[in-house]
Amino acid sequence: MCCINTEMTLTRKDIERITALGFSKRAFLFKTDDGFCQLKNIEDHCFFYDPITKKCKIYDSRPEGCRYYPVVYDMRKRKCVADRDCPSRETLTRLDIRKVCHKTKRLVETLVREARYNETTC
Repeated sequence: MCCINTEMTLTRKDIERITALGFSKRAFLFKTDDGFCQLKNIEDHCFFYDPITKKCKIYDSRPEGCRYYPVVYDMRKRKCVADRDCPSRETLTRLDIRKVCHKTKRLVETLVREARYNETTC
């Protein structure tokens, strides 16, 4: 379910890692109105999701946000939470969230900085 109608934002390092696999930026990402680079959806699923095998085509090189999901950083509340849109959010414990919170927060800070200063080109 995580790969269906995704809204995954990518860092400059994510883009470099994926393009090193041979993918063209134009094929898998687009720039949002607020300056973020985001994964494209193809037929209502992530560009890299294989609906036949139900697996990620680039799992070992997947974006950092995919690695921490469904833990997300809520900037307004200034804390990590389980994404309320994720069907498996109820399975996460506070410890699960705490384990990746510092990484998730750092990721969000990087994404905001890169979008603000145009450090990431889509």
